[in-house]
Amino acid sequence: MHEKYIENAEEKLEAAEYLLKGAFYNDAVSRAYYSMFYSAKALLSLKEIYPKAHKGVITKFGLEFVKKGFVEDVYGHALSHAKDRREVADYDIGKIIGAEEAESIVEDAEKFLVRIKEAIKEIQNNIELFMSDMQIQGKDNG
Repeated sequence: MHEKYIENAEEKLEAAEYLLKGAFYNDAVSRAYYSMFYSAKALLSLKEIYPKAHKGVITKFGLEFVKKGFVEDVYGHALSHAKDRREVADYDIGKIIGAEEAESIVEDAEKFLVRIKEAIKEIQNNIELFMSDMQIQGKDNG
């Protein structure tokens, strides 16, 4: 299942980069956020956690991977920040995200996807440790 989420994340990131080059900054930020969102869902799917809402994905990502040290804090902050800016980009009519901010968020999405792919490999290489953490914590799809 995580492979499909990663494919979706890669597609959204490619769209974000294309939109950034075309100076469609609000849309670039939106697609960059969705790249991060699907990347986070890929990681959560390894624990069989499938939150339905954006807030649930961000919360569970933080609890299951950032707080436990699987992924560095900077990625949790980047995901939350991108979500906030995506909401501005998509819903605040008349608010325009500038080139510099859009470029920064797209770069964050690139780094986020790379780090999530690394984390997936790390987990697959240490599956026994990862599975023991799952058994201790139990599954919760908040």
